[in-house]
Amino acid sequence: MVSICIAQRAGRYYQRIGSSTRDLTPAELVRLFQQRGREYVFDEQAVLAASVSGLNQHRLEAFFGRSPTIPWLDLLRNTHVAVRDEHGADRPTVAGLLAFATEPTDFLPSCSIEAACYAGTELSSDHLTHVERLAGPASDQIDAATAFVAQFMQQAGPAAGRRAYDIDVVVEAIVNAVAHRDYSIGGSKIRLFLFADRLELYSPGKLPNTLTLDDMPYRTFTRNQLLVSFLSRLRSKRTGQVFLESRGEGVRKILRQGEAHSGRKPEYRLFGDELRLTLWAREGSREKSGRMVTASW
Repeated sequence: MVSICIAQRAGRYYQRIGSSTRDLTPAELVRLFQQRGREYVFDEQAVLAASVSGLNQHRLEAFFGRSPTIPWLDLLRNTHVAVRDEHGADRPTVAGLLAFATEPTDFLPSCSIEAACYAGTELSSDHLTHVERLAGPASDQIDAATAFVAQFMQQAGPAAGRRAYDIDVVVEAIVNAVAHRDYSIGGSKIRLFLFADRLELYSPGKLPNTLTLDDMPYRTFTRNQLLVSFLSRLRSKRTGQVFLESRGEGVRKILRQGEAHSGRKPEYRLFGDELRLTLWAREGSREKSGRMVTASW
């Protein structure tokens, strides 16, 4: 009989099978902690390949101020922007990199947004008109994805009936995806597809614990608590407003305002380890003069 046990040492978790030992993967740790009724917070874990010297000092100063009352390294540790690894070296956390690194994807390759615009209603390379990889810190990704939709939403629809979205709803959806996606799933990006009649936003990660699609509007769960705390203070370069002004109202806002704008209720669906949100476009109309009238944003 093969002996299997779980051991913890110096902040790391191992699985011992017979005489061999290996680190538990992030997904295995999530399951382990959920089974034990505890929470494994992935965004507070150290990124061992990164160094605190790689954090963008200008971004840190804009967030914390230029002259903190304690040494910078102590401040980064106290706010969990950085933690010490098992060898005593200071490393940025996942959330620290996402909020304050110049380019987090240098160390977290999957932490970006893949955005694509299609001229029709089908996911087909024949109808693909534009594609971008939106990288950089989380706040820049949100602004870039919003700008992508604002720029290309009029090009996705047919000339006789252009399409428009409520940009406030789009922003809320993108912020939710960036703030609450499962960053422990390697190789899986946020995907944003803009079609002639709809916008589809895919976010990596299943619904946590007992949360269901039906009760999402009425319950709250913060998968990345540290990243959310940073986004609640980081300001958009586009609007000057913080990205998260209230907690627990995002899904209700998306469903309510999205339906009011287009006449069709936005739809959440699960596909394996991905959550998809569909936002329906409202078709523009023409005045007698021939000038296009679209939704304001």
